[in-house]
Amino acid sequence: MATFNELARQYAKRIRDAIDADGFNNRSKIGPKDLQGSQTLAEAKRVKRDIDGLVYTASQQTLSEQDKRKIIKQIEEELGIPQNIQKSRNIFESASNDDLADLADEIENVLSGKK
Repeated sequence: MATFNELARQYAKRIRDAIDADGFNNRSKIGPKDLQGSQTLAEAKRVKRDIDGLVYTASQQTLSEQDKRKIIKQIEEELGIPQNIQKSRNIFESASNDDLADLADEIENVLSGKK
């Protein structure tokens, strides 16, 4: 298995690519309707499923919740979401729960802090 940093970079790139493919940019005002059926929503859900399915190489046990949270935090850092804006819910929880209003806010945060 790759390091957490490597995984975070790969997952962040997938999210950025999906955002770009949807045509969202730093001038976009994104709402829940913009995310319905979007590549960004689909990719966020895929990344969340991938993280949930990660296993430790040596033991073949699934990652602990703490390690999953570390990867998600690193992804958000890679995406440029300012630490003071990160909420208890993250981009993946919003996508998984189809909470498109929160996800729209998170995507705008990504776009405003885009690296």
